[in-house]
Amino acid sequence: MAERQNPQAIIALMAENEESVAHLYEAYAGRFSEHAAFWSGLAAEERDHARWLRELGSRLGEGTLFVNEDRFRREPVRVFHEYLEGEVRQQGPLTLARALSVALSTEEALIERRFFEVFETDSVELKHVLHDLASATEEHVKKVRDLWAKHKE
Repeated sequence: MAERQNPQAIIALMAENEESVAHLYEAYAGRFSEHAAFWSGLAAEERDHARWLRELGSRLGEGTLFVNEDRFRREPVRVFHEYLEGEVRQQGPLTLARALSVALSTEEALIERRFFEVFETDSVELKHVLHDLASATEEHVKKVRDLWAKHKE
């Protein structure tokens, strides 16, 4: 039987994950000055996602938002966080192609694992926020692919 998890702790961990992605993108902004605005923009959006998640967490007590604890496993999120932090600490040469590859795989992993489907709600307002989170992640995939296409030219 799965260990019961505190929904508030799940949301906090998910928000921290978004901040880890932001931290990675901030590191890339520092390493690729010609694309600093691109990476900084993504980082700011990831920080917004973390804020949105925390705001969702504040709604848990209202009875309009629930966390499907069976859809959430703490260990994969911890491993993902460690991976991101390892990428931030990477020393030595880093190509833009490598950074874009890491960013693309990061964003695609969030989509493929349906990261935001851990939430359940009947609230139209909260469904809209959850949709915005998923859409923003899909938009990040598009932005990274677009820069990669320009870089390859």
